[in-house]
Amino acid sequence: MSLSYAESLSYFPHKGKVGMPELTEKSDDLKIKLEKLEQMIRQSRHTVAITGAGISTDAGIPDFRGPNG
Repeated sequence: MSLSYAESLSYFPHKGKVGMPELTEKSDDLKIKLEKLEQMIRQSRHTVAITGAGISTDAGIPDFRGPNG
């Protein structure tokens, strides 16, 4: 569902870009990055995660706009 989801959104000039390709990474590359992230979080005193639109669609959670805008 999620890999074609962005392509099905409708364009509106007052909203964000639609139809952007979703990116994926090789498992080995992702594992290295996650290990580095884990190390940084464990060494930090405080951690804040700011996520943008689209972080949930790759996980299968519906977008707030829906395919018709």
